[in-house]
Amino acid sequence: MIEKMKDRLTDALATARRKGASAAKIAFGQKERIGCSFEAGRLKGAETSQSASYQVTVLVGNRRGTALGTDVADLSEIISRAVALARAGSAAHFEAYPPPGDFTPVATWSQGTAELPRDKLIDSSQQIVDALKEYDPELFIEAGGHRSESEFLLVTTGGVCHETRSTNWNLGAWAQRTEGTDMLFAGFGRAWNRLTDLYDPAHIGEQILDDLRHGERVADAPRGTCVALLHPDALAMLLGAVEMGINGRNVAKGDSPLRDRLGEKVLDESLTILDHPHVAFAPGAAEIDADGVPTRKMPLFSRGVLERFLYDLDSAGLAGTEPTGHSGCRAHYLDVAPGERPHAELLAGVKDGLYLKGFIGFGQGNLINGDFSCNVALGFRIQDGEITGRVKNTMVAGNVYELLASGVELSSDRDPIRRMPHAVVGGLNVATAQG
Repeated sequence: MIEKMKDRLTDALATARRKGASAAKIAFGQKERIGCSFEAGRLKGAETSQSASYQVTVLVGNRRGTALGTDVADLSEIISRAVALARAGSAAHFEAYPPPGDFTPVATWSQGTAELPRDKLIDSSQQIVDALKEYDPELFIEAGGHRSESEFLLVTTGGVCHETRSTNWNLGAWAQRTEGTDMLFAGFGRAWNRLTDLYDPAHIGEQILDDLRHGERVADAPRGTCVALLHPDALAMLLGAVEMGINGRNVAKGDSPLRDRLGEKVLDESLTILDHPHVAFAPGAAEIDADGVPTRKMPLFSRGVLERFLYDLDSAGLAGTEPTGHSGCRAHYLDVAPGERPHAELLAGVKDGLYLKGFIGFGQGNLINGDFSCNVALGFRIQDGEITGRVKNTMVAGNVYELLASGVELSSDRDPIRRMPHAVVGGLNVATAQG
């Protein structure tokens, strides 16, 4: 299909010019997906879906317009719509799409994933459900898995004609335990582009069971300020606020608190963070960005020192700098360097604190400045190096940059999907419903 579309989309670029566009890009993608879902511990559905879509972006003068469609027969109409939208659209801060550049090939397609049968997805999901049901037959359980194949083609008036093929699988489950008015939610899942030993239903089930077992007892949360051990998922949420700070558009607009701190120590020296779009089979792997700019591995923070802001083509024009190959000014795949001790040792070293796995409402604070105040979705009390129970009705607050500025220790073991370690931080503000 992609081979058939190349000439058609290249001709469509000429059509866009005839309709008044000074520059244009057209992205075409199609996807086939199969999967299964379980609800209340029973097989609910076996899904199959196919989709195809087009996105046309044009420049008319110094303005930009984008239109979407799903039928190739309507491509000329989609272009006309994009041109019309551009005449009254937002200002563009670039004049042309760049020519093709050298890019690093990245493996994203796996024959094994493409051949993953639905029966295996069903059997794997059932295995997780059975393990959870054996622990507690009264659990409400949702589970499921999917695998997909995708093709993507980008053509631009700069001369880029780039195709990508990828596969992906995901598998996971979620459980709810209700006892009177008390509810505990626990879930875990994995996704990757290649079928490897990461596809492990027994491990997925055991991660959920660990949370359910630790949550059998309820413990009072510490009050005031405390030390916290952050699960990789929780650390990733904090680093999401830092990503807003290195977003080139936020920097160019003057909204980022990091705008004047390039080359300065911003985070604890234990934190070395890369954007690594060339990790084979990672969900964020990319050879080029959405404008055809080649991606590259780059340091964002080196021992806490801010090294780079991330720019797409438009924000780079706004800032008067070069694009870094980051669509939407977002990282492709964060890679946080590990520490020296496993997270079990970090936990054993916490005298009194919290083990935090997830938050509710984290994004509702003033995150661009690093400020947050949110509820704990799943967290546990640590006393004398051991988990003593689940905390309830607990809120945490603080500033991400202050929490990560000093006194941070990272674990030597990392989540193999996220490439995130556990992290110990201090000075987290804690409040409970009791005071």
